[in-house]
Amino acid sequence: MGLFFNVSQKKLLQLRNDIFISIGIPALRNNGFDKAPFPESLFGKNNVGGDSYELCRVSKESQLEMITTHISKGDRWIKIFLNIFRLRPELRSLGQLKNIDGMQFRLPPNSRSQMRLDIDGFKGMPLFRTEEFKIKSFFTESGFQKRIEELGRLIERDLNNIDPFIQRWHELHQVMITSWDGKRIET
Repeated sequence: MGLFFNVSQKKLLQLRNDIFISIGIPALRNNGFDKAPFPESLFGKNNVGGDSYELCRVSKESQLEMITTHISKGDRWIKIFLNIFRLRPELRSLGQLKNIDGMQFRLPPNSRSQMRLDIDGFKGMPLFRTEEFKIKSFFTESGFQKRIEELGRLIERDLNNIDPFIQRWHELHQVMITSWDGKRIET
């Protein structure tokens, strides 16, 4: 028996995934996000031993707002990214993108405007950033449970209030105009 409470990497991965499935996805769905319509979009296990989820919505301005989440084996993070595109011709619903290859949305130059919510969305000195989508340090079983609950509350609060992150994205980036399959259109 060790001096400190220890949790396996497998259990940490499963707990973070459970938090995102039970709290994060419903919060995003309440804000109009749905599973990405592209056939190759990930929504569950990925091929590197973790989990990935891609959700999208069409904004009032007919922009494609994409949330991509990666929960990786071997760390304690839930990495949530936001990227926004203006599609030509204009997009009215996600259903219009069904069966279209969306790989270009994930590759450069399109991926360069991707913003990580808990890091890039922060205003102020990084030294003072205390809220991250991460299971923080713990030494006891009760401390571990407290960290899990904190992560769940943070995910719920931030994903239920996604619009300030979208506003922050617009402060940091300019919307790229692309075709429906993600190929950049020069203006």
